[in-house]
Amino acid sequence: LHFDIAFPTHDIEYMQRFSHGIQRTPLSDADLDIPAADEELINMTINFKHNDLQWDIYVKRDKGIRVRDVFEAIYSAFDRPLTLHEKNLIPLCLRAGCEQAFRLRCNLAPVLPIVQQRQGWKRVDTLLHQTIFRGLTQSKRGEDWTLNL
Repeated sequence: LHFDIAFPTHDIEYMQRFSHGIQRTPLSDADLDIPAADEELINMTINFKHNDLQWDIYVKRDKGIRVRDVFEAIYSAFDRPLTLHEKNLIPLCLRAGCEQAFRLRCNLAPVLPIVQQRQGWKRVDTLLHQTIFRGLTQSKRGEDWTLNL
């Protein structure tokens, strides 16, 4: 599964390596509509911490949370512009890397780069290119989930 949280969820795909190259297959609606967990969930809290930044991602769906709901909530949480407080938490030594990640994201975005540039740095830019979804883990108590990138 290849989900780069810097880009919209319609770009999620399966990637399979073969000796002759890589085969890419988009996720189908059926793939995205399966339940997100073995037990039906209607509320889910996903924790994420990176350096001094920490965000909680809330997912809610009365008819049961699907994989689609989780992916969309993750993308939306990181697609938000940084607040001044969040920007001030970024160490000075990492700001050049954030700027580089920002410029790359703007150039690769499915809209004109200027549209993204006007929105400024987003949460995803603080991840410094570590934006590939590696799954969720749940605490042993079975409560909150942790986002792994």
